[in-house]
Amino acid sequence: QAAGRDGAAPLVAVEFFDRYTGKGIPDGTISLSVRLTFQAADRTLTDAEIQQAFDQILAALVDGHGARQR
Repeated sequence: QAAGRDGAAPLVAVEFFDRYTGKGIPDGTISLSVRLTFQAADRTLTDAEIQQAFDQILAALVDGHGARQR
């Protein structure tokens, strides 16, 4: 099961909008800015549902890629 696919808040779009290397970023790493869009067709999502889905996605990125949130 992919993170964010079957969670409480459906992930409908992912957009990478910035990539940075340089001052303040450790050598051999990059900083990526990502916009996640959550949307349910039949209702308004709650903050808690979105946070739960975000936490699942972040955990998958940490586990699978060693990512960390800045």
